[in-house]
Amino acid sequence: MYIRSSILSAVIAIAACAGGADASAASQALTGKTFDASIADGATFVKFYSSECEHSKKLAPTWEEVAVKHKDLKRTTGFKFAEVNCLTEADLCEDNDVVSYPTMQLFYKGKTVTKYKKRRTIENLTEFVTAYAAEFINVPSNVNAKDVGEVRANALGKVVTLDADSYARRTPFGPWLIEYYAPWCGHCKALAPIYEQLAVALKDKVNVAKIDCTTNEEICQKALIRGYPTIRLHQHGESIEYRKQRSVEAMTEFALAAIVPSVKPITLEQLPEIRHTKDVTFVYVHDAKTQPETTALIERQSQIYYETVDLYESQDPELARELSVSSPSLTVLKDNRQYTYPGSLTDSAAVQEWIKEIRKPLVLSLTNTNVGRFLSQPGWVALGIVDPTKPATVAARRELIETAHKYKSAFPEREVAVDQPLRFAILDATQWESYVRGAFDLEMINLPAVFVVNSREEMFYPHGLDGRRVPLDQESLLAYFADIENGVLTPKSMLSLPQKAFRAVQKRFQVVFRFSSKHPMISMAIGTAFVLAIMRKIGGGAPEEAEKKEENEGKDIKQD
Repeated sequence: MYIRSSILSAVIAIAACAGGADASAASQALTGKTFDASIADGATFVKFYSSECEHSKKLAPTWEEVAVKHKDLKRTTGFKFAEVNCLTEADLCEDNDVVSYPTMQLFYKGKTVTKYKKRRTIENLTEFVTAYAAEFINVPSNVNAKDVGEVRANALGKVVTLDADSYARRTPFGPWLIEYYAPWCGHCKALAPIYEQLAVALKDKVNVAKIDCTTNEEICQKALIRGYPTIRLHQHGESIEYRKQRSVEAMTEFALAAIVPSVKPITLEQLPEIRHTKDVTFVYVHDAKTQPETTALIERQSQIYYETVDLYESQDPELARELSVSSPSLTVLKDNRQYTYPGSLTDSAAVQEWIKEIRKPLVLSLTNTNVGRFLSQPGWVALGIVDPTKPATVAARRELIETAHKYKSAFPEREVAVDQPLRFAILDATQWESYVRGAFDLEMINLPAVFVVNSREEMFYPHGLDGRRVPLDQESLLAYFADIENGVLTPKSMLSLPQKAFRAVQKRFQVVFRFSSKHPMISMAIGTAFVLAIMRKIGGGAPEEAEKKEENEGKDIKQD
């Protein structure tokens, strides 16, 4: 031990590599006895130095300034500073592969992560510290997440691979764009290089991560992941699923738009059209006296519910009078009704929960992004089919919404023959003209119309008891729904005859495939027996034919 220490001391003296200052409260001095315990938890940035070397002496004030500036990181994120004087702790420095001074190393939970290799400037060190404080954030249990402050996003411009520990530890401090994937998934493999490019494009803006659902099943089940890859943006305790094209450009546009406020201005003149054409609209009314914190809270909601709600703002007193609200207020216009948030707009969690509960419409307008998901769900849908260019559409939409209100309010009071109550939706036939014609044998001239449909079973009810299409009024529609639930009406297939034949063959193949998957040995035995039977049939006829041929040939010879 003495010889090893002497050799290291000699090297230090010859190299004259470093110098430093005594540790401060912001940077803890470590010894061989305290080192392992001190770096065991969280991230620790350690400076190994020599108090006799000029380079270490030059670094000392810079290190001190950075450590003091970021001393609160220890309390909020678990990131801390420490230092070791290699003149007195030679063995400790040798054990950590310190060959020159000053050497700075980052440790996480007792293990070396990386060495600092850039120029020793305040700017570069700050860059390093903020990046890795975010990378290895480990908020103590006694610290409220709100007190952590801003955590740097995607400082390294790389895709982060999350596990159960890092998912829980890091994702509350967003924003995070997370891919839920499986290693065997072909689409996930194709996405991988694009995702790496995305991480570079979103450097310092949005964290980009992925999590393997085959090794983190509990997380993916809790997140209700149904297919791979699923991409979601997490921020402020909520998540938004990305459903568009998986290109660097499209995903970058989505992520960057989602992390900034998306509150749009609204005028009194625009209000009627918005009432009649949009499913759900939130209107924030405020004035010059409104506290900036309240407006910031509303803007944050627009990020949380990006692309899932429309949020508008106005300082027009005339618009406030039209809505019969005072300033500040948050009002939602939906389902031919108006609801105003009843509490204080200073409680962010309460406002967020209220929006979450009230944001879904009673009658959903189907779009490219939600039509497949909505219609593929089990159960029956009262589907209003409209042409938005027709004047009758506004009245038809209003009537369907009022019918839905009446139906929903009466549903608990009666017993129904179906498994669950009807859901309601409106389909723009101009966007789905071929589907409307093929499935319902309905021409555009006959719109608007309402059918009760089950897209999963590919069935619908084309008419009421009188054999005609149901008029679009509340009384007729409610009678139509009641007749369906009571089993009086008979559904019709949405498929043509050729489509029915194709589906029948398809189902038979699916049955065979499922049986083969569950019983491979039995399937193999049946297949083998089938092949042998065919071979026996073919092979069994050949000798008889040959024998007859020989007899005939013999007769021919004899005849000669």
